[in-house]
Amino acid sequence: MIAKLLSGAVKLYLRSQVKAVEALQVKILGKSKQILQGYIPQVLLSCDRAVYQGLHLSQVQLNGRDIAVNLPEVIKRQPLKLLEAVFVEIQLRLGAADLQASLDSALLQSGLSDLWQMILTDQNNDDSQELTKLKVEWQTIAIGDRQLNFTGIYQDASGETRTIALSTGIDLANAHTLCLSPLNITSNLSSHNLKRQLEIDLGKDIVLQELTIESEQILCRGKISINN
Repeated sequence: MIAKLLSGAVKLYLRSQVKAVEALQVKILGKSKQILQGYIPQVLLSCDRAVYQGLHLSQVQLNGRDIAVNLPEVIKRQPLKLLEAVFVEIQLRLGAADLQASLDSALLQSGLSDLWQMILTDQNNDDSQELTKLKVEWQTIAIGDRQLNFTGIYQDASGETRTIALSTGIDLANAHTLCLSPLNITSNLSSHNLKRQLEIDLGKDIVLQELTIESEQILCRGKISINN
Protein backbone atom coordinates (compact mmCIF):
# COMPACT_ATOMS: atom_id res chain seq x y z
CA MET A 1 0.00 0.00 0.00
CA ILE A 2 2.79 2.47 0.94
CA ALA A 3 4.59 1.70 -2.33
CA LYS A 4 1.45 2.50 -4.35
CA LEU A 5 0.80 5.73 -2.46
CA LEU A 6 4.42 6.87 -2.89
CA SER A 7 4.38 5.92 -6.60
CA GLY A 8 1.30 8.10 -7.08
CA ALA A 9 2.88 11.01 -5.20
CA VAL A 10 6.06 10.80 -7.28
CA LYS A 11 4.02 10.66 -10.46
CA LEU A 12 2.13 13.83 -9.51
CA TYR A 13 5.38 15.59 -8.62
CA LEU A 14 7.01 14.66 -11.94
CA ARG A 15 4.01 15.95 -13.89
CA SER A 16 4.40 19.29 -12.12
CA GLN A 17 8.06 19.51 -13.19
CA VAL A 18 7.61 18.98 -16.95
CA LYS A 19 5.85 21.01 -19.60
CA ALA A 20 4.45 17.92 -21.29
CA VAL A 21 4.62 14.15 -20.87
CA GLU A 22 2.77 11.11 -22.16
CA ALA A 23 2.41 7.55 -20.88
CA LEU A 24 4.12 8.38 -17.57
CA GLN A 25 4.55 5.30 -15.43
CA VAL A 26 6.13 5.16 -11.96
CA LYS A 27 6.49 1.98 -9.94
CA ILE A 28 8.14 1.81 -6.53
CA LEU A 29 8.96 -1.70 -5.37
CA GLY A 30 9.50 -2.66 -1.75
CA LYS A 31 7.79 -3.63 1.46
CA SER A 32 5.93 -0.98 3.42
CA LYS A 33 8.24 -1.39 6.43
CA GLN A 34 11.34 -0.91 4.26
CA ILE A 35 9.96 2.21 2.61
CA LEU A 36 8.80 3.79 5.86
CA GLN A 37 12.32 3.32 7.22
CA GLY A 38 13.70 5.13 4.18
CA TYR A 39 14.94 2.20 2.08
CA ILE A 40 13.50 1.79 -1.43
CA PRO A 41 14.70 -1.40 -3.16
CA GLN A 42 13.75 -0.30 -6.69
CA VAL A 43 12.14 2.55 -8.62
CA LEU A 44 11.03 2.15 -12.24
CA LEU A 45 10.04 5.12 -14.39
CA SER A 46 9.12 5.39 -18.05
CA CYS A 47 7.48 8.02 -20.24
CA ASP A 48 7.09 9.16 -23.83
CA ARG A 49 7.35 12.60 -25.46
CA ALA A 50 8.55 14.45 -22.37
CA VAL A 51 9.49 18.14 -22.40
CA TYR A 52 11.70 19.24 -19.50
CA GLN A 53 13.09 22.79 -19.40
CA GLY A 54 12.70 22.95 -23.17
CA LEU A 55 14.43 19.64 -23.84
CA HIS A 56 12.33 17.22 -25.90
CA LEU A 57 12.75 13.47 -25.37
CA SER A 58 10.90 10.81 -27.35
CA GLN A 59 11.32 8.11 -24.74
CA VAL A 60 12.81 7.86 -21.24
CA GLN A 61 13.32 4.80 -19.04
CA LEU A 62 14.90 4.93 -15.57
CA ASN A 63 15.74 2.14 -13.13
CA GLY A 64 17.07 2.98 -9.68
CA ARG A 65 18.00 0.40 -7.03
CA ASP A 66 18.86 0.44 -3.33
CA ILE A 67 17.81 4.03 -2.68
CA ALA A 68 18.18 5.47 0.82
CA VAL A 69 16.10 8.57 1.63
CA ASN A 70 15.10 10.44 4.77
CA LEU A 71 11.45 9.38 4.53
CA PRO A 72 10.89 9.39 8.32
CA GLU A 73 11.87 13.09 8.27
CA VAL A 74 9.70 13.78 5.22
CA ILE A 75 6.70 12.51 7.16
CA LYS A 76 7.54 15.27 9.65
CA ARG A 77 7.48 17.78 6.75
CA GLN A 78 11.22 17.95 6.18
CA PRO A 79 12.62 18.20 2.61
CA LEU A 80 13.25 14.90 0.82
CA LYS A 81 16.95 14.04 0.60
CA LEU A 82 19.04 11.19 -0.71
CA LEU A 83 21.16 9.78 2.09
CA GLU A 84 23.61 8.14 -0.31
CA ALA A 85 24.52 8.70 -3.95
CA VAL A 86 22.84 6.21 -6.26
CA PHE A 87 23.61 5.11 -9.81
CA VAL A 88 20.45 5.16 -11.92
CA GLU A 89 20.20 3.16 -15.13
CA ILE A 90 18.86 5.35 -17.92
CA GLN A 91 17.78 4.85 -21.52
CA LEU A 92 16.96 7.81 -23.77
CA ARG A 93 15.70 8.05 -27.32
CA LEU A 94 15.63 11.35 -29.23
CA GLY A 95 14.35 11.84 -32.75
CA ALA A 96 15.46 14.46 -35.25
CA ALA A 97 12.36 16.54 -34.48
CA ASP A 98 13.16 16.39 -30.74
CA LEU A 99 16.63 17.83 -31.30
CA GLN A 100 15.36 20.63 -33.49
CA ALA A 101 12.59 21.52 -31.03
CA SER A 102 15.11 21.49 -28.15
CA LEU A 103 17.10 24.31 -29.76
CA ASP A 104 14.68 26.72 -28.11
CA SER A 105 15.99 25.48 -24.75
CA ALA A 106 18.47 27.69 -22.91
CA LEU A 107 20.04 24.48 -21.58
CA LEU A 108 20.84 23.16 -25.04
CA GLN A 109 22.04 26.51 -26.37
CA SER A 110 24.33 26.83 -23.35
CA GLY A 111 25.61 23.29 -23.86
CA LEU A 112 26.32 23.94 -27.54
CA SER A 113 28.14 27.16 -26.67
CA ASP A 114 30.32 25.25 -24.20
CA LEU A 115 30.98 22.54 -26.80
CA TRP A 116 31.90 25.16 -29.42
CA GLN A 117 34.43 26.77 -27.10
CA MET A 118 35.79 23.36 -26.08
CA ILE A 119 36.37 22.39 -29.72
CA LEU A 120 38.12 25.65 -30.54
CA THR A 121 40.24 25.74 -27.36
CA ASP A 122 41.56 22.28 -28.18
CA GLN A 123 42.74 23.46 -31.64
CA ASN A 124 45.22 26.11 -30.44
CA ASN A 125 45.93 27.64 -33.86
CA ASP A 126 45.33 30.97 -35.60
CA ASP A 127 42.24 29.70 -37.39
CA SER A 128 40.57 28.60 -34.15
CA GLN A 129 41.56 31.80 -32.33
CA GLU A 130 39.59 33.79 -34.89
CA LEU A 131 36.57 31.49 -34.53
CA THR A 132 36.67 31.73 -30.72
CA LYS A 133 35.64 35.39 -30.97
CA LEU A 134 32.39 34.48 -32.71
CA LYS A 135 29.14 34.37 -30.76
CA VAL A 136 27.18 31.72 -32.62
CA GLU A 137 23.41 31.25 -32.37
CA TRP A 138 22.74 27.65 -33.32
CA GLN A 139 19.59 27.32 -35.44
CA THR A 140 19.38 23.78 -36.83
CA ILE A 141 20.47 20.28 -35.81
CA ALA A 142 20.20 17.39 -38.24
CA ILE A 143 21.03 13.71 -37.74
CA GLY A 144 23.16 12.42 -40.60
CA ASP A 145 24.81 9.08 -41.27
CA ARG A 146 26.39 8.39 -37.84
CA GLN A 147 26.95 12.10 -37.29
CA LEU A 148 25.32 15.34 -36.17
CA ASN A 149 25.17 18.44 -38.34
CA PHE A 150 24.72 21.91 -36.80
CA THR A 151 24.20 25.25 -38.51
CA GLY A 152 24.25 28.64 -36.88
CA ILE A 153 24.59 32.35 -37.54
CA TYR A 154 26.97 35.02 -36.25
CA GLN A 155 27.83 38.62 -36.98
CA ASP A 156 31.15 39.46 -38.60
CA ALA A 157 33.27 42.53 -37.80
CA SER A 158 31.16 44.68 -40.12
CA GLY A 159 27.91 43.58 -38.44
CA GLU A 160 26.80 41.42 -41.36
CA THR A 161 25.09 38.13 -40.52
CA ARG A 162 27.05 35.07 -41.61
CA THR A 163 26.38 31.34 -41.45
CA ILE A 164 28.57 28.62 -40.02
CA ALA A 165 28.26 24.83 -39.99
CA LEU A 166 29.67 22.20 -37.65
CA SER A 167 29.51 18.48 -38.34
CA THR A 168 30.90 15.65 -36.24
CA GLY A 169 30.57 11.97 -35.62
CA ILE A 170 30.08 10.96 -31.98
CA ASP A 171 31.25 7.69 -30.48
CA LEU A 172 32.40 6.30 -27.15
CA ALA A 173 36.13 6.28 -26.44
CA ASN A 174 35.27 4.55 -23.16
CA ALA A 175 32.41 4.54 -20.64
CA HIS A 176 33.30 8.04 -19.39
CA THR A 177 34.54 9.68 -22.58
CA LEU A 178 32.89 10.90 -25.79
CA CYS A 179 34.94 10.98 -28.97
CA LEU A 180 34.01 13.60 -31.60
CA SER A 181 35.45 12.63 -34.97
CA PRO A 182 35.75 13.72 -37.72
CA LEU A 183 35.26 17.40 -36.91
CA ASN A 184 34.43 19.84 -39.69
CA ILE A 185 33.66 23.56 -39.44
CA THR A 186 32.69 25.55 -42.51
CA SER A 187 31.64 29.19 -42.78
CA ASN A 188 30.24 30.89 -45.87
CA LEU A 189 33.74 32.23 -46.47
CA SER A 190 35.91 29.14 -46.09
CA SER A 191 36.59 25.80 -44.52
CA HIS A 192 38.74 25.91 -41.42
CA ASN A 193 41.88 23.97 -40.60
CA LEU A 194 41.06 21.93 -37.49
CA LYS A 195 42.16 18.85 -35.62
CA ARG A 196 39.92 16.01 -36.67
CA GLN A 197 39.20 14.57 -33.24
CA LEU A 198 38.26 15.72 -29.74
CA GLU A 199 37.71 13.61 -26.62
CA ILE A 200 35.38 14.93 -23.90
CA ASP A 201 35.68 13.54 -20.37
CA LEU A 202 32.20 13.27 -18.84
CA GLY A 203 33.48 12.45 -15.36
CA LYS A 204 33.04 9.40 -13.15
CA ASP A 205 29.39 10.20 -12.38
CA ILE A 206 28.39 9.15 -15.91
CA VAL A 207 28.86 5.64 -17.29
CA LEU A 208 27.81 5.25 -20.93
CA GLN A 209 27.17 1.76 -22.26
CA GLU A 210 25.70 2.57 -25.68
CA LEU A 211 25.47 5.61 -27.96
CA THR A 212 23.94 5.05 -31.37
CA ILE A 213 23.20 7.65 -34.03
CA GLU A 214 21.16 6.19 -36.86
CA SER A 215 17.80 6.25 -38.63
CA GLU A 216 17.06 9.87 -37.67
CA GLN A 217 17.37 9.13 -33.97
CA ILE A 218 19.85 8.98 -31.09
CA LEU A 219 19.79 6.09 -28.63
CA CYS A 220 21.68 6.41 -25.36
CA ARG A 221 21.99 3.85 -22.57
CA GLY A 222 24.05 4.09 -19.39
CA LYS A 223 24.15 5.03 -15.72
CA ILE A 224 24.29 8.38 -13.95
CA SER A 225 25.11 9.08 -10.32
CA ILE A 226 22.50 11.16 -8.51
CA ASN A 227 23.16 12.82 -5.18
CA ASN A 228 22.07 15.88 -3.23
